[in-house]
Amino acid sequence: MRFVPANCLRTGQVLASDLVLNKNRILIGKNVRLNEALIGSINAFGFQGVYIDDEISEDLRIANVISDELKTKAKREVRTMFASVETPSGKRGVRNIDTLKDVVTNIVEEVIYNRQAIVNVVDIRSYDDYTYSHSLNVAVIASVLGGVLNLSRKDLNELVTGALVHDIGKVFIDKNIINKVSRLTHDELEDVRRHSRLGYDYILTNSKISEASKIAVLTHHERFDGYGYPAGLKGEEIPLFGRIICVADVYDALVSDRPYRRAMLPSDAMEYIMSGYGTMFDPDIVDAFTKRIAPYPVGTCVRLSSGVIGIVVGNYEHSRLRPIIRVIDEGRLTSTYIDLAEDYSTLNTTIVEIVNI
Repeated sequence: MRFVPANCLRTGQVLASDLVLNKNRILIGKNVRLNEALIGSINAFGFQGVYIDDEISEDLRIANVISDELKTKAKREVRTMFASVETPSGKRGVRNIDTLKDVVTNIVEEVIYNRQAIVNVVDIRSYDDYTYSHSLNVAVIASVLGGVLNLSRKDLNELVTGALVHDIGKVFIDKNIINKVSRLTHDELEDVRRHSRLGYDYILTNSKISEASKIAVLTHHERFDGYGYPAGLKGEEIPLFGRIICVADVYDALVSDRPYRRAMLPSDAMEYIMSGYGTMFDPDIVDAFTKRIAPYPVGTCVRLSSGVIGIVVGNYEHSRLRPIIRVIDEGRLTSTYIDLAEDYSTLNTTIVEIVNI
């Protein structure tokens, strides 16, 4: 199984998992062979890509940090929560917080159980599912980073709660601005920047959400160098949860298709995060991030400086940029492996590009 971007799909490829729309409606089922019409539907609904089964990814299984069942449940609860805010009765406060707490606990427990896993943040989502998938991905990444930083279960639960609701304030921003394709005007940008304060003000009186989680919502756009918003806090003036969610939020946004741009490759997004070391982001959190997030997720097809093409089959915590590659020759999988991290004969070999096969 491997992930293939929507613009690289070809007829005859076979889906490895159900393609699910908002509210859990199945658009195309597992094991269906794609044709031009189905590929057209995938693109029309705004999916970034799909998982397929083919010869070069045989026996390759992509491990998730949280289960598919929990992912589905979490997105459903986040969707319900956002919908409750948009209704008149939602003005009384975030509803379903008790159910959300169960989701938070399950996310933390599964992340702790898989705490040594390298995270492959490649997600299948459509345009209308972005908000909920983004909230969940940010929560999972934040929890993983919190684990690297040895946070307690209590702290992890509060961190994940803050991450799940970090964008709740966008409910109060004009959707035409949020989804605008062209460059935002100065006034529109200032309006969007209100969302962290609006979200904080909205959940402020909810006694079931901890103060630390609320402050995380308020501060997740503060920058380590003091040029963030809303308060221009600097360094450790920014609470830890805000610093963690900032990294998770930016990374997941970069690797997601948006109305105004295509998604970055994970490797490019990783470079962006690393370029913000000590400026946009807390260096300690960037260090934690690079230990657990894979720049070349399992299933990625790459070209090496030697000219060899292969598929990534494994990653190392100590050497994220040098994964294990299984060689592909003339479109067929071989039995040859190249370990860029452990095989000293490959010291001069590097990954030069991602390829689509």
